[in-house]
Amino acid sequence: MAGGAGRRQVTAKPSPAEILAASAEKGKSLLAALREYTYYIELTIQTVSQSDTITGKYYRFSQISFGQEGKRQERILENSSTLPDDVHIGTNAANNLTRVYQFIITPEIMSDYEFTYIGRERVDELNTYVFDVKPKIKLPDPDKSSDRYLRGRVWIDDQDMCVVKVAGEALPEQSAHRTPKFETFFQNVDQFWFPAFVAADDSVRMGKYSTRVVVKAHFTSYKRVTRKG
Repeated sequence: MAGGAGRRQVTAKPSPAEILAASAEKGKSLLAALREYTYYIELTIQTVSQSDTITGKYYRFSQISFGQEGKRQERILENSSTLPDDVHIGTNAANNLTRVYQFIITPEIMSDYEFTYIGRERVDELNTYVFDVKPKIKLPDPDKSSDRYLRGRVWIDDQDMCVVKVAGEALPEQSAHRTPKFETFFQNVDQFWFPAFVAADDSVRMGKYSTRVVVKAHFTSYKRVTRKG
């Protein structure tokens, strides 16, 4: 994680509610700023046998940009899959994963989740506030809705008040399988903390069987776009 040098000291200790409120405002600004950037996502999902042999691989490399109205656009540059037939991971499933992986606190998110303050923890060179997170709304039918929610933990930098790490799993689980538990790390880009890297290595249920799944996602080459007009 970059961006920790030469940071000011904070003397007043904010309450958990104040931390979350500040983080939500930063998250709102971050998402607005992100619409001014292009970046790339390289996503790899592998199934692994008990003997540590890769039995299948889903790979997607794509460029993300945003239109004049702020609508997210994805240009898939490479897409392939050799996953077994009983492992149903395609574009929609991959999109669901990456949305939850990029969990950012905003005022809208606050109303959907319950946050429990855990304490302080150092993450790399950062001092952070730690919260457990779980959805407090009624979860949709996972076989009818693509919406997914985080159950896990978030780390908030104590000076920038931005989410710098997320760990957990996506809910609700589909009847045939669940998504692997994951960790996401964020990077400092032009004063904002954007997603940088996701890792997951977990045994998940695929139909009647458990399968080890390894997920890696890299978010790279953030570049601010100068719009005409």
